[in-house]
Amino acid sequence: MGVSNVQILHLSDKSLEVLTFCCETIPVFNRLIHLTIKTHRHGEVGWESLPALLKNCPNLETLVFQGLHHKDTIKCEEVDGCLCKYFEDIPTCLSSSPVKVVKVLKFGETFFNYDDMKKQLEQDKHFLETMPNLEQMILYYNTPYDNDVLEVSKQLQILPRVASTKCKIQVISDNLSLSFSFSTSGLTFFNSTFPV
Repeated sequence: MGVSNVQILHLSDKSLEVLTFCCETIPVFNRLIHLTIKTHRHGEVGWESLPALLKNCPNLETLVFQGLHHKDTIKCEEVDGCLCKYFEDIPTCLSSSPVKVVKVLKFGETFFNYDDMKKQLEQDKHFLETMPNLEQMILYYNTPYDNDVLEVSKQLQILPRVASTKCKIQVISDNLSLSFSFSTSGLTFFNSTFPV
């Protein structure tokens, strides 16, 4: 309760674990506008407490993930695990989220194989498909290869549906930045490929 009046909050994956196992109810954070979740690259902690936390942040504007690493748990197949994208028919807490900006730092930091990249990309797609107030998603892709950035950008552009047609998406690496948005008439490119 002592931190429920903060405007900016940074939580580690271990903090999420503590919230999962130690708290009966998560307090309402009425003043919270910026939340950062730092995840460990080995993904040893699940996100069970994150949906409840997001539901209790009615004025949250910016959600930052320092990595999208988390352990798959049984909750990912239930309503409370609504941050995970596994089944299309699962209701999601994100559909009522006020978040306008999602930033993913260290995207691609620990891709050991194609499945690792696919899992993180599916998570980003889930955000785009379910967050109706989203105005901007920025992926800071940790890769030296321009083709990686192009491929991720391409995958995000072919989504069959998005919750917010005014969302602008940026995929940024050390060498390259792509920017596009969804509109009611299809994709709109704000910037073509350009060096950073």
